[in-house]
Amino acid sequence: MVDLDTRLLRAFAMVAEELSFTRAAERLFLAQQALSAQVRQLEERLGVKLFERTTRRVALTDAGERLLPHALAALQALDAGVGAVEELRRSERATLRIGLSGTAMVPLVSETLRRFGERHPEVELKISNAPLNQPAAGLKEGAVDVAFVRPPLLDEGLSLVTVLTEDRYIVLPKSHPLASREHVRPEDVVGEPWIWVEGADPKARAFWSLQEFRAGEPLRSGTPINSTEEAFGAVAAGLAITCQAESAVRAVAAGFSEIVAVPLRGAPPAQVAVAWRTAHETDLARAFVRVALEVSQQPAD
Repeated sequence: MVDLDTRLLRAFAMVAEELSFTRAAERLFLAQQALSAQVRQLEERLGVKLFERTTRRVALTDAGERLLPHALAALQALDAGVGAVEELRRSERATLRIGLSGTAMVPLVSETLRRFGERHPEVELKISNAPLNQPAAGLKEGAVDVAFVRPPLLDEGLSLVTVLTEDRYIVLPKSHPLASREHVRPEDVVGEPWIWVEGADPKARAFWSLQEFRAGEPLRSGTPINSTEEAFGAVAAGLAITCQAESAVRAVAAGFSEIVAVPLRGAPPAQVAVAWRTAHETDLARAFVRVALEVSQQPAD
């Protein structure tokens, strides 16, 4: 039984298709001399002549005509087999699921994703954006492996590392009496109607509604929302006010001409943390956290 190199079969099949060594060599990105050598090697192994060559034309011999359909079938079968293996390899590709909760607009987040992707091209990143009533971004449900979150939140079973601290702002309608202030303090706004996140994490709600400054006064609910965009929309409609981090103000507020963001003084700043499930820490999650910390330690432009 003659052992045939698939490289030689491809050379034969391409010349048979083009009936030109010049065009076949161009398609195979080979020198014409190298292609001719491969065809001669195949002919020597088979002990037959496959092409009639003249200065004007190239034609298949009877042996070439008989070999061609079998060569094509063999190559097609081989390509199908390689494709099946590649598909399996892709399906088994490592995946890192990343959750975002109120953090999609943070530049550090996108830079971490970009840098991690460059360093780990073999890893598929699956990114999901969680509503505000899921401040753990799917970690507690096991839907993601690592997440960018905004503490404080009920973090039982989670590990968190703070990667960013930023100012908070009170977002008001432009017509509000406090809209012209250079800054406001918690006591200036705690009695206002606030946005209300349905099913919110109690620690997150307390932080973003300035509960520690209310002295027992209940929160006035202006309107229910469940995304940062909805919060700004509620303010623009005059239904409520909201407290937001600087990155959210920079990214979203510009789309609402009816609102103004006033710096908040006298209250703790906002934070962004990278988090993971403590009992399900993986090598990929650790690598992702390292990249996030690296990005966080670089000075802002």
